[in-house]
Amino acid sequence: MQFTRTYSKYIRNVLKGDHPDFSLKTIASIEPFLSFLYQDWWKVEFSGFKHLPQSGPALIVGNSGGVLPWPALMLLYALMRDRARPRRLNILCDMDWIEDERLYCWLRETGFSPWSAEHAKKLFAEGQTVVIFPEGLSGAVKPFSERYRLRRFDWTRIMPAVEQNVPIVPMATLGCDESFPVGMNLEKLSKLLSLPAFPITPFFPWYPFPANLALSLPVKWKMRLLKQADYKQIGSRDELEETASRQALFLEGDIQAELNRLLRARIKPLF
Repeated sequence: MQFTRTYSKYIRNVLKGDHPDFSLKTIASIEPFLSFLYQDWWKVEFSGFKHLPQSGPALIVGNSGGVLPWPALMLLYALMRDRARPRRLNILCDMDWIEDERLYCWLRETGFSPWSAEHAKKLFAEGQTVVIFPEGLSGAVKPFSERYRLRRFDWTRIMPAVEQNVPIVPMATLGCDESFPVGMNLEKLSKLLSLPAFPITPFFPWYPFPANLALSLPVKWKMRLLKQADYKQIGSRDELEETASRQALFLEGDIQAELNRLLRARIKPLF
């Protein structure tokens, strides 16, 4: 009942569309946990909603932090709370490695979807809001010493949005790399266990994998939606690939620059 009263506008917007795997009941069950993380544990400071289009599809491109896309869940919660236009979020990521059917179904119910170009284009055609993290696995398991140094974006993940001329909004998240510090990634062990990665965190071995990935440090987060990418509608296939590749570099540069600004802002002048 409390969830219905608090998120009535969000619920109305969700019910307008057809989302067969999505479950408002599941969202309601995890809302207290998301609220705790957002408001109390990480104390997320979120800004930049003005850069999202008021209607129609949008692609949000962010930097990752941890094997599990926690920034996506914080974005999901922030969009639920948006007073101007709360909206449902589709989180596109690689899910082929998930063998547990219960976990797979639960993720689908919260808004996660397996990545594919065709699926992305289908969501855009429906006017959906989508988020991706094109650093991929390499960005999720980079060592703590390289925190906030972005890995090369996979431009093929940008291509469906460019093909359909969808607004692309960069998102910078500061705090996630420190909340889930990674010492190293045991690649041989991950291959042996058929896992995408086996990162060693400060909580390992006291909490074995994957429980160590669900534990985090209470570092304050800052999340920023930045100015929309500027690109022209394309025609030929070669032009599409060139534009997507170029936009991936621009998005990576915009997010890296914002992360650098946020890091500099942490350093207070001595006088």
